[in-house]
Amino acid sequence: MVQVFTYEITKLLLVVLGLVYVGSVLSGYSLEGSHGQLRFDPAAPVHSSQRLLVWTGIKILGAVIRFVRSMLNELFAASAEVGSWVVDQFGPKVQREVRSRFL
Repeated sequence: MVQVFTYEITKLLLVVLGLVYVGSVLSGYSLEGSHGQLRFDPAAPVHSSQRLLVWTGIKILGAVIRFVRSMLNELFAASAEVGSWVVDQFGPKVQREVRSRFL
């Protein structure tokens, strides 16, 4: 019974720590962007380690955002090409209507 209780408390603590970390990374990214600089203070190694972890998370988040943005740009371009191809498959009347409405 005590082991189950300890396991559940440990799980809850890890979830809370994870949420605090994600919140720190998101707030750091929103304040500094992905170009924030890492600051290290030899007098406070624990605080500096925390900043290193948050800085690493910010860099990873920035890379993920850049990757997703580039993938969405490619999908948008492909979608535009497919739409153009579909319009070209119809007759001239439909092409005139689509072009007059959207272009």
